[in-house]
Amino acid sequence: MRAAIYCRVSTSGQAENGTSLDSQKEACLKLAAERGYAVPPDCAFIEDLSGADLDRPKLERARELVRAHEVDALICYAVDRLARNPIHVGIVAEECAKREVELIFVLEPLDNSPEGALIRYVKGYAAQIERERIKERTMRGKRTRARMGFLVQATGKGIYGYRYLPEAKKRAIDQAEAQVVRRIFDACLQGTSCYSIAVSLNDAGVPAFSGGLWHPQTIGRMLTNSSYKGMTIFGKTRRVALGGKRRRLEQRKEEDWIEIPGATPPIVTEDVFDAAQRARGQRRRSPNLASRRYLLTGHVDCTCGSPVVGTCLSRTYRYYRCRATWPTTLRPRTCDARYMRADRFESSVWAAVREILEKPDVIIDEIKRQQEESPFIEDEIARIQGSIRRLGDQERRMIRLFGIDSVTEEFVVREAEQIKNSRQTLERDLTQLQQQKQHVRDLDGLTERVRTFCAQVAEELDEFDFDAKRMALNAVEITVVADSHGALLKGAIPYDLATIEQTSA
Repeated sequence: MRAAIYCRVSTSGQAENGTSLDSQKEACLKLAAERGYAVPPDCAFIEDLSGADLDRPKLERARELVRAHEVDALICYAVDRLARNPIHVGIVAEECAKREVELIFVLEPLDNSPEGALIRYVKGYAAQIERERIKERTMRGKRTRARMGFLVQATGKGIYGYRYLPEAKKRAIDQAEAQVVRRIFDACLQGTSCYSIAVSLNDAGVPAFSGGLWHPQTIGRMLTNSSYKGMTIFGKTRRVALGGKRRRLEQRKEEDWIEIPGATPPIVTEDVFDAAQRARGQRRRSPNLASRRYLLTGHVDCTCGSPVVGTCLSRTYRYYRCRATWPTTLRPRTCDARYMRADRFESSVWAAVREILEKPDVIIDEIKRQQEESPFIEDEIARIQGSIRRLGDQERRMIRLFGIDSVTEEFVVREAEQIKNSRQTLERDLTQLQQQKQHVRDLDGLTERVRTFCAQVAEELDEFDFDAKRMALNAVEITVVADSHGALLKGAIPYDLATIEQTSA
């Protein structure tokens, strides 16, 4: 019988230490052997992620094995290592019960009785409460230290121009870097753009904070960082969990900010800092550039793969250009595409979109063509599913041979890796085909709806203003691939009914 094991710690620091993960893995493997389960190398899942979410890559892979009934047991060290939310524990337990896969915890005996369900809930709930308590205590301690005038730990790698003094929990000025900071502010006051400042620092061989090249966004963030005028703020932003490792920075209300007095000595005066903010504000409010609008923004790519964006020459003439035709502070110019007159380009693309909406037959023909491909998609799905099953049989035969000493461990590991790669490739192909199958199924009965939709839109095309045209381009999901000879118009009508292509001069 085969088993999968799952071990987890919350931080990468714990993972690097290895003690907790090693003890968890050893205990899980020992229990598996006692219960008569074999744990193949690709069924041991170890990761360092928070247990607050179920969206964890290694746990998802273990659950896939359970759902495919490729293992007979899932072994974890403890309930809170599997998940801290009792609902999440219940979800995994239910998946295992439906497939008759045994869910085993090293520290707690768990069964499917009402008592076992109660244990799962209480343990998971207690772990969740403890996590919230730790979070609250940590934040309360940080706020207290900030009010006492000390820099709070875990606030980032630091700031260019300073070095951190661990004993005093404050910053001290790095004189060499401070000269660069003053140079940046002086250049800003002279009207130099962030891009030009970054280029000049890179040309002078001045390394950035991480030792690499300067970037305009880095310059912009430095010019707005109040620490350079001696004002250090704690609690200005917070991280909002979006699931998995994804986070979003969200600014708190100003009344919740805490100023840490004396934590950071000033490098520039408050007058210089405020003048830099006014200079940046004047550049952003340039009337000649802010009033320019480009119909195709976000819809055009160059044949080199870079996006095509709007630009204004001599503050008067609107054009589109490939971003790669201009060098950045990090890379040179990589494309020689010509500029395109915006008025002519936009008129050409809109005329093509209008023709498509006025003549829906091309869309309907494409729907019919895709529907005719449905039998071939079914055959290909069946072929790939058969290949995946054969890979599973091959893997099980190899494990049996290893169990009777017919093959070496090195051979098993090498073959298992090849089988894993093949399965991943087939599973990706299968997912794409299943999506294509669902797409074709969605096309059934929509021909008349396409005719009705296009007829309604066509009647109003003459009245479309800029915003209405932008909405139409987004609805039709238009993408334009442009080169020096013209452009290829690609898009999909609403509801992903079909895909069309049309050449636009």
